[in-house]
Amino acid sequence: MRKLILGLIVLIPILMSCGEEEDKDITTDVAIEATQLFNISKVWNESLYFAMISWEEYLLQDSLKLPSCPQISIDENTKEVTLNFLASTTCVQTGEYGRSGKLILSYNQAADSVSSVWTMEYDDYFFGTNSIKGIRTFSSDDSLQVSEDFSEITEKTEKDLSTIFNGKFVHIKNYEGDSLTTLVSLGRIEGKNAAGRDFEIIMDSPVKHDISCYQQNLILPNSAKESWAVSRSGTSEATYILTYESQPGECIVYANAILPDGRRLLLNPNGD
Repeated sequence: MRKLILGLIVLIPILMSCGEEEDKDITTDVAIEATQLFNISKVWNESLYFAMISWEEYLLQDSLKLPSCPQISIDENTKEVTLNFLASTTCVQTGEYGRSGKLILSYNQAADSVSSVWTMEYDDYFFGTNSIKGIRTFSSDDSLQVSEDFSEITEKTEKDLSTIFNGKFVHIKNYEGDSLTTLVSLGRIEGKNAAGRDFEIIMDSPVKHDISCYQQNLILPNSAKESWAVSRSGTSEATYILTYESQPGECIVYANAILPDGRRLLLNPNGD
């Protein structure tokens, strides 16, 4: 009898431990997870416009028409553009997203290259309170269609929680005269979140940005639909659906998510 009791004492903690591991998946706060995925989507969106401006356009670019009004420095020898986001800059825009640090765009390519290739590097860069590190690479055979490819972009929160992600996209630029008016994108993002889970963001419908909204520091797409999937234990995954909705001709966009349990959640009640 004494041996049987001791055996039960040893077994109970093991069973409790297994139950706790299962509960980690069962009790995941899907609303918090949705917010984290939404933030990754915003990180990709917020700096895209800076990379869609060509070298020739930067030579004539007005800082006041860029989100957060960065200081623009141009090195014609290296064909580099540095955007420096300074706290001292006076910038009157509708959107209140904050940035600091630098974005470095390098347009220096081999003379015999058929395609235009350029990169955008995050240099001690912060979007809000989250830091972003890495390099995004772009290429184009003409002035209207751009391919994007990046790996190991890292977003880190104030609490040192890191998400690392990769992505591939195709962007279509639409002009009226010499002015870029809209940007339409399709692609996907995949990576590992702060909890160590694999995730994927797929653009189910074209992501459409109005450039006039970007110029007011309003960064969310005017229309789009995304599917998000996050791994769980074993081979299962949790699936989210996100739609961006705005009124025609307006820059205030609402991000509506359908959670894995079927509930609906407005991720940005203020439309920003």
